Amino acid sequence: MMRLVDTMEINGDAPMPAFRRIRYVVRNMLCNIGGFAGPVSMQRWALPRRVLKDHDIHATSPARILGEAFILYELPKLTAPRRLRVLDIGCGSGRMSDLLAKAGYGGQYIGVDVQDRFDGARWQGGTFTIDFVLGDAHKLDLEPGFDLIVSNSALEHIPDDRRLIARLQTLLAQHGMQVHLVPSTWALFLYLWHGYRQYGRGAIAARFTGQYTQVYKLGGAACFLVHFIFITVPELLLRISLRKQFPELYAVLLHGALRMDRLLPFLPSGYAVVSRATGGPRG
Repeated sequence: MMRLVDTMEINGDAPMPAFRRIRYVVRNMLCNIGGFAGPVSMQRWALPRRVLKDHDIHATSPARILGEAFILYELPKLTAPRRLRVLDIGCGSGRMSDLLAKAGYGGQYIGVDVQDRFDGARWQGGTFTIDFVLGDAHKLDLEPGFDLIVSNSALEHIPDDRRLIARLQTLLAQHGMQVHLVPSTWALFLYLWHGYRQYGRGAIAARFTGQYTQVYKLGGAACFLVHFIFITVPELLLRISLRKQFPELYAVLLHGALRMDRLLPFLPSGYAVVSRATGGPRG
């Protein structure tokens, strides 16, 4: 039954008439309600306080701050900074290579995307050798042995993500890991028409079947509210940017929301899914 539902997924990135937009929201809401339960344990991830001092967040979305902070500050706890062979799915400009370098990693970085927005010259000269592959991630023809396979808001844009995730698992080194930043079920109300799906416990459990999977909640109710008021309603519905019109106010409110989320750890906007090839040493 779940597989049948998958084949009915609607691409929220494509232009849609009003009735199809309504259908997308209703369909995904029903799927998300059914996917709240699942044999996946989730743990809260608290944003380090120093992040608020180190980053300029005047026009950055809460989800982007939280996702990048997870890579910078939590990933080094999960696998020690060293030379790695990295595969970035849906790499965009290749910014992930810069984040990993700042976190202390180096080695080989390969970015894959169906669109050529890669800015390799911008990230060259760091601790990684950088390559870009233009094409469908499902058709990857790469040698296995990746220490880290990562994606940031990419899986929800891929039609058959189950097949891709299983394929990526075969490309990992013995003690390698996949790290995917994905929208939570609650993100439907923040992004509205975005990708094919959102991810709840059931969806994650169905896709990451190994016993060595950890899920971290990113964000809370305060950031959810700031995103909805300053981004969802004005930018998606009214086509105006309050972030650009009132950047100082947005920054102050977002700073406060990031702090308050320590007390309001519900309504996370996203998850960091960490799936290891084995339960062996973390490197």
